Amino acid sequence: MDAVEFERVAYSADVDQGPRIREDLRQWLRSSAVPTTVVDGMVLAASEAIDNVVVHAYDDAHRSEGVARIDLTVMLEDGEVLVTVADGGRWREPASVDLEHDAVGRPALHGRGITLMTSQVDEVAIRHGDRGTTVLLRSRWAESRVS
Repeated sequence: MDAVEFERVAYSADVDQGPRIREDLRQWLRSSAVPTTVVDGMVLAASEAIDNVVVHAYDDAHRSEGVARIDLTVMLEDGEVLVTVADGGRWREPASVDLEHDAVGRPALHGRGITLMTSQVDEVAIRHGDRGTTVLLRSRWAESRVS
């Protein structure tokens, strides 16, 4: 690949948008000749980040005001794909750090998302602050050319 390929799209952070976002990402990566194993891993990791935005980032006030959004950015360059999933919501600390149990000792229903993401891509970085959360996902499939 001789040039950087770049795409940025904003979606509403509604539960019914998840399948559309995943399919858009899958099609964009496939059309850019990203290997299938990299596409599958990236889509699964991004799906987890997207689901976290829908479930955790926004409250009902954000949704009623129409400001609940997911910003998806995809960049390809020289054997590397970078995807960011960002929101303008609020970070919520996990109720429990125990992946097996929730805060009151019941079997955990959530809490394995970061583990899942890191198992699918080469790098995961999460930044959260007053303006929302950004999850960066990176995978390499070829060595960079040295110029």
